[in-house]
Amino acid sequence: MPKKTGKKRKREVGIKKGDFVYIDYIGIIKETNEVFDTSIESEAKKAGIYSESQVYEPQLVIVGEKWVVEGLDESLIGRKKGEEYEVEVPPEKGYGRRDSRKIVTTTLRKLRRSGLEGDVRPGMVIEVNGVPAIVKAVVSGRVMLDFNPPLAGKTLIYKVWIRGILKDKLDKIKALIKRHNSELAEKSVVSLKNNLLEINFGSLMLDNPRFNVYKKNIADDILRYIEGIKGIRFIEEIFKEKLESTQPQQE
Repeated sequence: MPKKTGKKRKREVGIKKGDFVYIDYIGIIKETNEVFDTSIESEAKKAGIYSESQVYEPQLVIVGEKWVVEGLDESLIGRKKGEEYEVEVPPEKGYGRRDSRKIVTTTLRKLRRSGLEGDVRPGMVIEVNGVPAIVKAVVSGRVMLDFNPPLAGKTLIYKVWIRGILKDKLDKIKALIKRHNSELAEKSVVSLKNNLLEINFGSLMLDNPRFNVYKKNIADDILRYIEGIKGIRFIEEIFKEKLESTQPQQE
């Protein structure tokens, strides 16, 4: 028999825990067929949930890190780039079962004392001690609040598209930077030598008061999710002409 010639194709390995994956998705409430979330702009507009403040693009997920609901996270295991699929997520692996203990009644006076301002009407979402709650009813100065997540008790359907799987370490680092600030990810210069990471931001954040917050959060993510990084050096450049251009002009 003639010998087979040619190189063997490498067997494609499916997604595993810890992988950096870009996905597009449409989230649907099974009972009502209502779209509640999506990463796709045209689908958001079609469903009437479009928001100008939201960036519609494939979303980064580190598999197993609970960046998405458990049922969706688990469904990514073994998938491959280019796959399109649907997964049904029960409440236990979505936003949990509804808990009657999270429905409480308080007084409008107490809410005012805690700092709440403005009208309080049924259907509103307010924050009480930093925790969001839905106002269910307002009667004679008493307010019923539901601290359950809005999607608690719902079975969800996710339509998912696997857009990309990051393998290169620098690509993963850039993706983590973008998670906090897309301009920094696009314009910063990143290099890695002897497991020491250097990120040059130039003068990008010279007049941004949140710059130190960005740096801390970026460093936390990189040191947690990128193996082998011993340290990070941030470089900022301040030039006289740039500094002068950011200072307010005197009248």
